[in-house]
Amino acid sequence: MLDSMRSAASGFLGKAIIGVLVVAFAVWGIADIFTGFGGDTVAQVGDEEIDLPTFDREFRVEVDRFSQRIGQPLTLEQARAFGVDRSALSRLVSVATLDAAAKEIGLAVGDEAVALDIMTDENLQGAFGRFDREIFRQTLRANGISEERFIEQRRKGMVREQLVDAISAGVAAPESIVDVVARFQDETRVAGYIILPPSLVGDIAEPDEETLRTFYQAGASAFTLPETRDISFMVLEPEDITQTMTISDEDLQAAYEQRRGEYDVPERREVEQVTFGSEEAAKEALAKLRSGTATEEIVKELGLTMEDIELGTVSRAEMLSPDLAEAAFSVESNSWSEPVKGPLGWSIFHVGEISPAKPSTYEEVKDDLRRKIELELAQEQIYDIQNNIEDARAGGETLADIAARYNLTLREIDGVTEDGKTRQGADVEMPEDLPNLLETAYANGVGEQIPPLATSRQGYYWVQVDAVTPAEVQPLDDVRERVLELWKETRRTAELQALAEKLAERGNAGESFEKIAGEYGRSVLATPGIGRNSRNDTFSRTAVTKLFATPEGGFTWGPVGVGDSLLLMQVKEIREPDLAKDSSRYREIAANVRDSIQADMLQVFVTGYQREIGVEVNTGLIAQVTGADVAQ
Repeated sequence: MLDSMRSAASGFLGKAIIGVLVVAFAVWGIADIFTGFGGDTVAQVGDEEIDLPTFDREFRVEVDRFSQRIGQPLTLEQARAFGVDRSALSRLVSVATLDAAAKEIGLAVGDEAVALDIMTDENLQGAFGRFDREIFRQTLRANGISEERFIEQRRKGMVREQLVDAISAGVAAPESIVDVVARFQDETRVAGYIILPPSLVGDIAEPDEETLRTFYQAGASAFTLPETRDISFMVLEPEDITQTMTISDEDLQAAYEQRRGEYDVPERREVEQVTFGSEEAAKEALAKLRSGTATEEIVKELGLTMEDIELGTVSRAEMLSPDLAEAAFSVESNSWSEPVKGPLGWSIFHVGEISPAKPSTYEEVKDDLRRKIELELAQEQIYDIQNNIEDARAGGETLADIAARYNLTLREIDGVTEDGKTRQGADVEMPEDLPNLLETAYANGVGEQIPPLATSRQGYYWVQVDAVTPAEVQPLDDVRERVLELWKETRRTAELQALAEKLAERGNAGESFEKIAGEYGRSVLATPGIGRNSRNDTFSRTAVTKLFATPEGGFTWGPVGVGDSLLLMQVKEIREPDLAKDSSRYREIAANVRDSIQADMLQVFVTGYQREIGVEVNTGLIAQVTGADVAQ
């Protein structure tokens, strides 16, 4: 969520900026800009610096994105191989380039605009569509960023948006280009076709032993049983420790007195906040309000609506800063506060209905408090226990011994492949909260002492490889029937393709489709208009692509969408689209063409400006994050 918030970019910027620096790198060559230097700066773009924590955070986000896309966690080596490190750097350098350009031009965004942007951010709103201070704080905590830095990043993002808008302002899609794109994208084709099933080939003769053995050896990977491993693992989490804890009623009562504020329902107020660029402006507006000027008039002068200034019913903790909270909670109901300086400017508050605080009772909260204290104590102890376990392992104790001592469960999984299956392809039940379990097991050997790994619940787990069963090619005699079946399928497919190719050549030589189809007891079927991106059970993507590469009247062939059959096709008619200029489809295509031109303009601008101000990259620091060998 913070990724989208910190970029603070429009949809256009979000689409365009990702690939901008990739283009720049391709133009210059990576070696030309990658240099080594000291300090905490990963990259310098003109006067703009990208520090190590920022790159580390962006790199981890990119790794997570890619892992989700491929459906499995990436190792650092794999991340580098896929270019994830360069993708992360590209994003950051692109943003820094725009920041540098905006600074040179002198673009700026006022406090009121930043405040409104934050207050209306859907990611920071609660259940009632209002800015929620607690959600804001949780977001900052989760992403390791201060309030001041967040506001700074939000402001920079809005400035970048101004710059992008200025670069692309007035860009329109030329009608001639839109027409060409529309004709290409929306062209349809009518085709005649027949289906050629594998049965047309007839029976496939049995191969001799040498032929079968040669086929078996060439496709040995298809007859290889994968490597499997037997693993054991032990999990230690705070909940395991709480089971042995005892907290007396006296201690629990004392804890309640110290922490009752966590359970007391705080005072809540219905608050409206109006923010100004200066103290003078705030005082002037306050005087008008107290003399009878309607709030709506003041708000309208600022270009806002009443909804924009409503914070809803909030507590002190949900206010943007302690100073603002003090101002809003120090006045009576139905009155305005004095102006107060906040992170985003000078604000005045109107307080409506006040809901008084409601204190809790010990009996109401004691069970929940006991669980909280137990977990907190466990979290304090778990690191020491983990160290004790590591000392025991170093002294030669087995995981089984340690599990018995600490009353933990040592779980075993036998015969699991790297992708979490048995040799026969069945799924093996794996713990969902230990996503790196298999990756770790397959990165280490039998008997190796693997360091503990973190669980998703603030605990640790240990894994050991008990045995490895290497991959092995099954003897021909054990898989003879399967090899024979595959050989016949391969032979039948090849003969069917040869038949389809021969029939297409006859059609292109002038024979009628009806005559060709009749030889095989088939009638020519007709399609309605097929689009360039069409795909269904009959027409595969490959078949459609070949159909659109064939001239009108021409023959071609391709696979069906589902099954082993082939299609013999003839292009009967090519239909060009007739889109009205005011149609929604034409406007959609025009918008896409315009966005593409804008993206090209942005790429040209960023590439050129990078050449002007210079880009330096610290390969040594990047290596620290990505695990790369700098010497490579």
